[in-house]
Amino acid sequence: MTYLPTLNWKDETYYNQHPHQAKLRDACLSRVNWDALCRYASSKNSDRQCTLLEQNTLGGGHLIRLLRFPSPETSESAQTLWIARIQLEQSTPETESLLCAEINTMELVRIKTGIPVPRIHGYELNDGNSVRAAFTLMDFLPGSSAMDADGGFKVHGGRVPDERKKVFFEEVARVQVNLSSIRLPKIGSVIRHPDNSFDVGPLPHLGGPFSTANEFFQAWARHAKFPSSEESIRDIMRHSPSSIREEVLYSIQNFPRRLQELASAGMISTKNNTGPFPLYHPDLYHSNIIVDESYKILGVIDWEGACTVPWEAVQSPLFLTTVPPAMDDPGNYGKDGRPKDLNTIRQYADMVDYVRCVQEIEEDMGIDQTLSGILLNPDVQGLAFALKVYIDPGKMGLYCNVLEAFG
Repeated sequence: MTYLPTLNWKDETYYNQHPHQAKLRDACLSRVNWDALCRYASSKNSDRQCTLLEQNTLGGGHLIRLLRFPSPETSESAQTLWIARIQLEQSTPETESLLCAEINTMELVRIKTGIPVPRIHGYELNDGNSVRAAFTLMDFLPGSSAMDADGGFKVHGGRVPDERKKVFFEEVARVQVNLSSIRLPKIGSVIRHPDNSFDVGPLPHLGGPFSTANEFFQAWARHAKFPSSEESIRDIMRHSPSSIREEVLYSIQNFPRRLQELASAGMISTKNNTGPFPLYHPDLYHSNIIVDESYKILGVIDWEGACTVPWEAVQSPLFLTTVPPAMDDPGNYGKDGRPKDLNTIRQYADMVDYVRCVQEIEEDMGIDQTLSGILLNPDVQGLAFALKVYIDPGKMGLYCNVLEAFG
């Protein structure tokens, strides 16, 4: 078996501690016709012999495996490695639509920007093939995620080490500025026409595409469902004062209705209601950013759910976000309004440094400062955070408070 020291993949210790994950992995390993996958991969790589390596890991809703090919004689490398990204669950029309949009988005980003994304060599959108699963084949990126680098979570608790921040923030800022420079006339998922031009299509669950931001927010509010029941919310908050518990419950239950009222009145998006709208990666977390040893970005991965969005839904990278004060427990702040938690204070400082990087790159690229302006607007960032965490994971919070700034 080829040993790759750059891999920080889940091992048997992890699966022993997470039996449900082990069950998903084993079911996928049994369901997939791996010989058929290798034959398909060979057909996409000049019929070079494909060898399936033993390493595998789970990432999101996928099983990840490595494919090895002998390199062509003209290459200095002894071998070529691809990633096989296999959908764990059986395909549905929704997963097919999501995968198609993800592939289209990656191709659009690759064509329009210098953002490093893995090149896709082949795919099947559903289970109706000899492999018996939906999958994508793409380049292997020989690095670690920024989350796993420098010893991983056990060493730095998921935070970017201080000595790495300058380089990493500049790198991520360049990615986000470039990504937001891709702007399309409507809000929705990316579709590709037979002539390889790109357009905007509907979003799963929400419909569309949407011509205005306020139309999108109305649709979001109509479909939004908090994942915890009233009973579960009360149980989760059983140790909180009853007044806070009832306020949070009321806010959770009424947030979609209040958002729909404001959006219907045109009060959520006033300056950026009409397009063009920016392309957005909804999970720009450092676990989805592959870096080399100096934290230079080798690739951005996991583009599932990427789409064009209202500017008011754009957040900073998720490793920099904090609960907005309006949504948070007031007891977490002093009389001066400053957070009591030192980690939150550090996050604020990191965010200032990051936005400064964004501004510098906007200036270098000669593009407008819409992105940095959005990131500097606490009201907009509060709304974007609330939209992100309301449905998944269903975070407790005073959601309606973030809407007070809009009317």
